[in-house]
Amino acid sequence: MTRPAGAVPVAVALAYAWVAAGLRPFTLPMDTAVAVPVIVVLGISWRRPGPAGGTRAGAEASPLPRRGLAVWIGLVGLLATWQLIAFMSSPRHDHPTLSSIAGAVMGTHPGRAAMFAVWLEIGWVLFLRGPAVRSWGRRASR
Repeated sequence: MTRPAGAVPVAVALAYAWVAAGLRPFTLPMDTAVAVPVIVVLGISWRRPGPAGGTRAGAEASPLPRRGLAVWIGLVGLLATWQLIAFMSSPRHDHPTLSSIAGAVMGTHPGRAAMFAVWLEIGWVLFLRGPAVRSWGRRASR
């Protein structure tokens, strides 16, 4: 029985997230658990070869699509507005801020592990798959 090639790295990342979530916050072991994936991803992305032209994929300056930029600005504005309204309202239980929601989610080991796994995935997408994802988006829009 063969497994998909991506199953092993995903299993390792989930196990790593589970172990890291069990560490006490703001300690050297937790700082190390956060630093290791950062160093690994930066090392892989630094050494990854670019295309034949000598530049890395996505390295060329291209203007941001206006519609995409508008969507991101709208989402950030919406979240900021929600945060401010919730912060000024009370009780906190009825008007949760982003930090109180995050605190509730990360108040348990499974919640911390899930958030750590999401953080690992975001790093993977932004630093390792990012140029490929962006170039795919340009091809799809043509």
